[in-house]
Parts: sequence; C-alpha cells; structure tokens
Amino acid sequence: MSKTIVPLLSVTVRRDANTITPVTVPPHELTILRSIFGKENVQEGERVGEVELESTEEHGRLSAKYGAPRVAKIYGDDDGERLTEQVEKNAVKAQKAPADKSTKGDKAPADKAPE
Repeated sequence: MSKTIVPLLSVTVRRDANTITPVTVPPHELTILRSIFGKENVQEGERVGEVELESTEEHGRLSAKYGAPRVAKIYGDDDGERLTEQVEKNAVKAQKAPADKSTKGDKAPADKAPE
C-alpha cells in the first residue's frame, strides 16, 4: 500500500508530579498515551507538522513501541485493520486542512522583484 501523510501533534505527557514530557505524535497515538498515563495527564497541543506513514505497518511500529498487548487492547486483535482505518481517516483530514488555508498563490508574486 502507498504511504499516507498524517498530521503530527505537539503533546505534553505528565508522567508524575515532577515530570512533564513533551512529545510529537500522530493523532491515533494519543489513545495509547491516554491509556498509559490517564486522560487528564495527556494534553493535546497544536498541529506542528506532518509525517509520512505506511498505514499497514503502523500496527507493528506501535506494538514495538508500546507492546503488542496494549495495542491490541486499544485497537483490537485484528492484525492492525482497525488501526489502518484510523490512520487513513486522519490522513484525509490532513490533506483537506492545507487546501482550505492555502496561500501559495498569494506568496508567488511577492517573491518576484518589481520590474
């Protein structure tokens, strides 16, 4: 399958009373972080970029990072089909957002020197 572009979000994770860790993750990874640290300890920030992912391989990446049992508990034990759907759902939003706020046409004339 082809690669999918998904947004990256700035997130802060409060691990304990003295430790707050900033991370950058795709939206579908928030659910896992919330299950580990608690919903109240994971604060979603703004969109900071995009990343290209192979949606069919995302299950393997998250299983290696967080453990297969945790990923299966959240996304089901279906060899990543539900997770693949979630990644592709987020990708549609990522592709629509830049089109709505596009200003590329406005910047082109400003780059040219006046004649």
